[in-house]
Amino acid sequence: MSTTNDPNFGKTGRGRLSVPNPLPSVRLIFHRDTALILWLCAIPYAVWYCIQTSIPLIYGPGYGFNDLEVGLSFLAGGGGVIVGGVVAGRLMDWSFEKTAVAAGFSPDKKKGIEIASFPIEKARSTASIPIMLVSMFAVGGYGWAVQTHAHPAIPLILQFYIGAKCTVVHQIYSALIVDIFPSNPGTAGASNNICRCTLSAIVVAILQPVVKAIGYSWLFTILALIEGLSGMIAVWMLRKRGWEWRKKRVAKATVSR
Repeated sequence: MSTTNDPNFGKTGRGRLSVPNPLPSVRLIFHRDTALILWLCAIPYAVWYCIQTSIPLIYGPGYGFNDLEVGLSFLAGGGGVIVGGVVAGRLMDWSFEKTAVAAGFSPDKKKGIEIASFPIEKARSTASIPIMLVSMFAVGGYGWAVQTHAHPAIPLILQFYIGAKCTVVHQIYSALIVDIFPSNPGTAGASNNICRCTLSAIVVAILQPVVKAIGYSWLFTILALIEGLSGMIAVWMLRKRGWEWRKKRVAKATVSR
C-alpha cells in the first residue's frame, strides 16, 4: 500500500543524499575582513571552553569540592552566559541605532538598510575594545585566583563575568559574519562553526599538559593576553578597514561572475 499521496514520490532525483561541500565555508577564512570576524567569534569561545573543561580539576582536587559542589560550580558561568545573551541583544540594538544616526541613516530597522552602503562593522563592534580590555584582567585573574587557592567566591565571580563576556562577543561577531553574507547565511554560519570548534579543540587538547608545565596562573595569563591583545587589534582593524575590504571583496566577486 502506498504511504503517500505524492505522485512524484520515489522518482529519480527525489530523496537523494547529497554530500555537503565545506570548501565555500573554508574559503571565507582567507578574506581579510571575514578572517578578523571569525577570529573574534572563535577566540572567546575557545577561552570559555578552556575554563569549562578545567572546572572539575580546579574545584575537585584543587578546592576539595565533592561531585555535587563541582557540578554546582558550573552554574556561575552558566548564569553569566544567560545574562550575556540578554546584554548582547541590547548592546547590538543600541550600537546599531547609534551608528545609523551617525552615518545619516534612520535608526528604525523596520525600514531596512542596505548592508552594502552601511558600516555594519562599526555598528557591531561598538564597545568591544573596552569589553576585551576588562576581560584580559578577568581571565588572567581567574588563573591566579585558582593557582593560589583564593576563596572560591573569587573564581566563581570571575567565571560569571567571563561567561557573560564570551557570550556577548561571540554573539556580536556571529551576527556580523551573517550580516556581511546576507545571501549565504548558512555558509557564513558553517565557517563560524569550523573556526570556533577547531580552535576550541586545540586549546582544550593542550590544556592539561600546559597546566602541568606552567600552572593555571600562567596558562590563563597567556590566554588572556592572546585573546585580549589580538581581539583589540582585530576590532581596531575591522573598524578602520573592514567596510573598505568588504566593498572590494564584493566588487571582485561581482566582476568574476
